[in-house]
Amino acid sequence: MREPTVPKLGLIPDEIGRRDRHIATLDAVAARVQSADDEAAILAAALEEILGQLGLTAAWFLLAEPDGHLVLAASRGLSPAYLERARTSGLEPCLCPEVFASGKARQARNTMDCPRMPHLIDGLERPVAHACIPLTVEGQSRGVLNVAARPGQLFADDELRFLEVLGRQVCLGLDRTRHQRRQARVAQQWQAMATISKAIGGTLDTAAVLRDVSSAASDLLGAEQVYVFLGADPKRVRVGHASGPAGFDEGQSLDLEELGWPLACRALQERDTIRVDDSRSDPDVNRAVADRLGIGSALLTPLVAHDKVLGLIVLARGTQAGWTEEQLDMAAALAAQAAVALENANLYGEARDAYGELRHAQTRMIVSEKMAMLGTFASGLAHEVRNPLNSIALQLSLLERRMARSAPKAAAESRPLVLIIREELQRLDGLVGDFLQFARTPRMGYETGDLGVLADEVVRLMEPEATAVGVRLERVAATGPIPRVRLDAERIKQVLINLVRNAIEALQPGGGVRIGVGAEGERAWIRVEDDGPGLPGDLDVFQLFVTTKAKGTGLGLPIAQQIVDEHGGEIEVESRPGNGTSFAVWLPRSDTAPTSPRKGKE
Repeated sequence: MREPTVPKLGLIPDEIGRRDRHIATLDAVAARVQSADDEAAILAAALEEILGQLGLTAAWFLLAEPDGHLVLAASRGLSPAYLERARTSGLEPCLCPEVFASGKARQARNTMDCPRMPHLIDGLERPVAHACIPLTVEGQSRGVLNVAARPGQLFADDELRFLEVLGRQVCLGLDRTRHQRRQARVAQQWQAMATISKAIGGTLDTAAVLRDVSSAASDLLGAEQVYVFLGADPKRVRVGHASGPAGFDEGQSLDLEELGWPLACRALQERDTIRVDDSRSDPDVNRAVADRLGIGSALLTPLVAHDKVLGLIVLARGTQAGWTEEQLDMAAALAAQAAVALENANLYGEARDAYGELRHAQTRMIVSEKMAMLGTFASGLAHEVRNPLNSIALQLSLLERRMARSAPKAAAESRPLVLIIREELQRLDGLVGDFLQFARTPRMGYETGDLGVLADEVVRLMEPEATAVGVRLERVAATGPIPRVRLDAERIKQVLINLVRNAIEALQPGGGVRIGVGAEGERAWIRVEDDGPGLPGDLDVFQLFVTTKAKGTGLGLPIAQQIVDEHGGEIEVESRPGNGTSFAVWLPRSDTAPTSPRKGKE
């Protein structure tokens, strides 16, 4: 008995052709997606292949943002009016959020499923159905693919399943590019952090490191403005770095409260990062300040090292754009690196200052011992030299009187020689006096004084001397308030008289000397300038016995420097041959001046 013939199962020709189209579409989409290197290219290629291979006219992708909202990412065939409406007003309620949340494909058949159906495509007599396909991979949704059916038709179940496979293919391509972009970004971040770490380890120049941090913030976070404010007190911070249109100058002192920047003050006081995604809608933002500085979004991160606030770094953009968690982490890492750089620089500065103070103390001790020995020697020298000088002067006077009585003619002829001898005796006596003064440790009588009044007094005392030789002595008016200084007025007057007299003696008739006072930072200054011939470029006028005068002792300026040193100040000279000379005496303000004299000369 013959077995009955069982017909073989197979696909009808239409189904076979549709399956072939589906396979060809998958192959084409896979090839295009794998060759694309960014999201926009992947979506554009997928739309082109889906519509071209299946003979359809409209499709669009909705992708999820970090907060879960769906946005239109790419489209073909949609109405321009609807695209504009979606751009300005957002997407209207439809099946897409439900499909995105559930991960299950649906088909919008009417306006109950999708109210926007009549407006999606222009030129059709009636709305077309469309498939809503979730873009999922490993159980996670990335967005939704919508594909419009032919007019009057619906997608069959197998077509929906095919579109789901197609959506997964596109989703794999999107994940690949996102992973590659994330890897590149991480590599870039590590490279930037390594560069900053190397800079911190290789230099103690805080400004250089902060420039590297600013560059990294611009490259990695898209920060258009980077400001670093140094200090823990919002009312008194210093601009350590500024890159942006705000007009801050590096080194400038600022009061953040007075500036009207409460968020910056809060970030410093609370030691916490403050995030501003939209300066227009954030109620804590001072809109006037944000507009003036051109800030649309910002991150304000304190610089903290070993539980100590060192300052604040502000990363800002001109546009209103949200910051991701990844960007917050990167900003924190940059702030940590900047804090390490600042702490290293501060520790180095403290160690350098401590070493400098120790070295200066040792120098003062050695100089004090030398000056004590020199003082003993000078006292003995003055006694041994001045006695013979006095005796010579006395005998010269006796000789002059006797010659006048016994030989008037010879006395008259020798008078010029006697005058020369007497002048030289006086010069030697003055030299001994100056040397003795230099060798003695000066005793200062400090009191709070006004440099302007002191300058006026010196001008009054020296004006007759200047007028006698045809030199103008001018008092230059101060351009701002002059802080009072703690000084020994007579000693500083001695310094100024010496400087003015030197200037007068260096000038020809018609020349001018100017005395001015001023202040800069924690110090006040008084300056003596002339328009004389200047000093030789290699001459150190503060060295002992160095002078440009034919009969100078070379002790006036070293004595002046010693007096200024005892006040905790500095004396500086600027001169170029033919362009005059300027001496500046810098003294600390009364609240920073020494309370007791410094022994010896540094």
